[in-house]
Amino acid sequence: MRLTVRISPLDDYTSLPVHYNQLIQACLYHSLGEDSSFYHESGFPYRKRTFRMFCFSRLLGKSTFDRHSGTLMFKGPMTLVITSPDRKFCSALATGLLRTGAVYIGEQQLPVKTVETHEVPVTESQIAVRTLSPIVAYSTMRRYDGGKYTCYFAPRDPDFQTIVSDNLKRKYLAFTGIALSSEEPVRVTPLSDARLSVITFKGTVIKGYACRLRLEGPVPLLQMAVDAGLGSKNSQGFGCIEVLN
Repeated sequence: MRLTVRISPLDDYTSLPVHYNQLIQACLYHSLGEDSSFYHESGFPYRKRTFRMFCFSRLLGKSTFDRHSGTLMFKGPMTLVITSPDRKFCSALATGLLRTGAVYIGEQQLPVKTVETHEVPVTESQIAVRTLSPIVAYSTMRRYDGGKYTCYFAPRDPDFQTIVSDNLKRKYLAFTGIALSSEEPVRVTPLSDARLSVITFKGTVIKGYACRLRLEGPVPLLQMAVDAGLGSKNSQGFGCIEVLN
């Protein structure tokens, strides 16, 4: 399920930090009300990992970079897309947003014009998608001296497909409690050149890629990709996708 939130500006321009993902995540947790603690602290465990089972897009709207202030200036209304396979999450979030009638992004309180909820059912084993927020696929490596470093992969790297496919299988098992009988992977084929985005989240530099992709594989995993996001760090605002007609 996905929520499309239309946000109205208070002035001609809305000024936000360039790296605003953390502010949006905090806004969503705040809007969940009493349900916030489950998704923030517990989530859906898989071995030593925890999946929050939601993701969100970049803020969609007209924006320019103000070099003097080092901020993004959004002109006019903005749209935020939030997706999740968890109906309880979507219901609680929609209720919270409509009850308060506003989103709190940092210290700014911006009016919510509308909240639309709709399903995006996947019925075929092949879909074309575009990213609404960059996809993150990474692996933690060890240096010769024993130290660790993070290696990020682009969509055309062979490791990208493996990481994305395995991640979807883990999400599916964590959310449903069911292991798919098929070991068939999700095949990922870039349909456009990938654009690198470098975003700072709580002091950590994260690299993700925006592009169009063709996904092929088991329908339940493609549905999970549409609902929970592709790749890692979905609840931090990465991997939100939209199915292309």
